Amino acid sequence: MTKAVGEFYLAEDDEVAVKVGPGKRHEFPAVPCDGIYPDDAALRWQVLLTGSSGEDSVATGRLRDVVPMANDGFTVFAVPDELRTALAVAGGERLRTTAVAWAETCYPDYEISPDAAVGLLERLAALAARGVEHELSLYCWYFAP
Repeated sequence: MTKAVGEFYLAEDDEVAVKVGPGKRHEFPAVPCDGIYPDDAALRWQVLLTGSSGEDSVATGRLRDVVPMANDGFTVFAVPDELRTALAVAGGERLRTTAVAWAETCYPDYEISPDAAVGLLERLAALAARGVEHELSLYCWYFAP
């Protein structure tokens, strides 16, 4: 079975954000997220970092699609600003706790070790902080064949 490939990246807006995808070169600051389903992961991270519940994207299990997934398995979604900010301000221990909890709950769907999960969230937090600083939105594209 082929694993998903993708990346989280910063862009000015939706119009700019749609210019990415598999095999497309770009200059956006980015963090690869191969081997996971980042839409599911983002929803779980938001719960773990913010405790969100109720009538929001976590409760409904939906993120805002910029390019809705079609039969080709490609999608682009916008990361909620609440999650971008939570990632940007989360400290080292908070990120570590979140990453380990996520890695433990997502196995066997993803074969990601707690250490690899921590590394991913640390890189993503740095990217999110850059987005907050420069007023850029956080997006993710992925391809799941």
